[in-house]
Amino acid sequence: MPSIAAYDLTEQQRTLVRLIVNEGRRPEEAAEIAGYHPKSVYKTMRLPAVAAAISESIQLDLAVVGAPLAYRVAKSLLQDASVSARVRADLSIKVLDRAGHIAPTRKDTSPQQKALSEMSRDELAAFIERNQAEIDKVEGELASRAKDVSHYLR
Repeated sequence: MPSIAAYDLTEQQRTLVRLIVNEGRRPEEAAEIAGYHPKSVYKTMRLPAVAAAISESIQLDLAVVGAPLAYRVAKSLLQDASVSARVRADLSIKVLDRAGHIAPTRKDTSPQQKALSEMSRDELAAFIERNQAEIDKVEGELASRAKDVSHYLR
């Protein structure tokens, strides 16, 4: 990950990025300290080099500071018997998931099915009928995550 110095930023822009990301200052406050007019800070933050430096700095801060700190907090909560069992169980699942230990998927106990491409029209219709509830559920989940982009098409 490139350091903030890798970006073609002025010293004033570097200071702004450092104040926002490392010190957690509000953009208006960071602007004033860095020598910007408070109303120009958002324009400056939208400059490609500044925006990239902020994004990369946040990613680096999360990797170096945030993730280890979050892990230590999670670990201490998991080991604390005074924390409810429900909270510890939920946290355990989340920690395992983030570590890449995902829950096993349901194993299909039905006999081996033909590939869809090998099914006849009647077999496909029967397959769809048997699995319609699951199909509806997945389509509903996908539809709920969809974003309206029609305003981009005008």
